[in-house]
Order: sequence, then C-alpha cells, then structure tokens
Amino acid sequence: MPFDIKETDLPGVGKRYELYLDPNRSIAVLIHSTGGRKVFYREHVDDDYTEQFELTDSQARVLGLFLVGAYYQPIAGQISEETVSGEYIKWYSVTAESGLAGRPRDEVVIEKKTETVLLGLERDGEVHSVIERDVVFEVGDRLIVIGTREAHKELNNLLIRLSI
Repeated sequence: MPFDIKETDLPGVGKRYELYLDPNRSIAVLIHSTGGRKVFYREHVDDDYTEQFELTDSQARVLGLFLVGAYYQPIAGQISEETVSGEYIKWYSVTAESGLAGRPRDEVVIEKKTETVLLGLERDGEVHSVIERDVVFEVGDRLIVIGTREAHKELNNLLIRLSI
C-alpha cells in the first residue's frame, strides 16, 4: 500500500482520515457531515496539523477525479493498477448496442446491481463527477467506474442483459 490510513469517527462532525506518507509526514482529510472537506498536513508526527485548504463536496469530487486519473492518465497509470482491495478503474463506452443508451441512471442503478461505483461520466469531452439520478445515458458517453474484477464482471453481465 502506498501509505497507511487511519479512520476516525467524529460524532456530530463527520469522519477524519489520516494518510501516513512516511514515518513522519501525514495528511488528514476531514469530511464534514455537510459534505465539505478540509485538508490538513503535518511534517512530523509530533507536530499539530495545519489546515491547507477547504473544499465543497462538488470541488472535492472533481479533485478526486483528477487524482484517480479520470481526466488524464500518464503512461504508467494506463496499466490497470489495482488497489490493495483489488479495485481498479475501467472506462465503459455507451454505444447504441450497449443497452444503456436512452436509459436514465436511476433505471439502470449500476451501483445497486453490481459492486461497482460510478465515479464520473464523460460527455462531449467534459467529465462530470456528479451524475444526477435522472441523467439519461447517450451514445458517445463514457462511464468511469471503479470496482473489483468480480464487480466489473457483474457490470459486464448487466450490460449484456440490458442489450438483449
């Protein structure tokens, strides 16, 4: 794993995740119950965290898409890198034959029928990190999906069933 992660519930506030970059340096991300995020950094374990910046929920999701390579993947990142839990990102194209075209997201419910998570939707050259439930998939859309190998198989099977 690239770094150790510690999760802390903060009742009435949200959750804090501490990401240990090495034995001394760490980053903390506070996810407020309201959806806002605060990012903190400390150079040494004995230091207090210093707030670096604050993001709205939408801003955090867009930043997250940049970090996972949804907008651009360097050559090294194009090899399907898996997380420790075996998850990886895969892009799915919506074609006329795919069974998705013309269907609203809340009808397909990808996340509930498979163990995948829809991270984003690329449409007309723009990546959208917030995909409303009533969005209708169109030919030419590309879905950015994360899941395990088994979850991606489930999604492929769902797409096959939708196309029949």
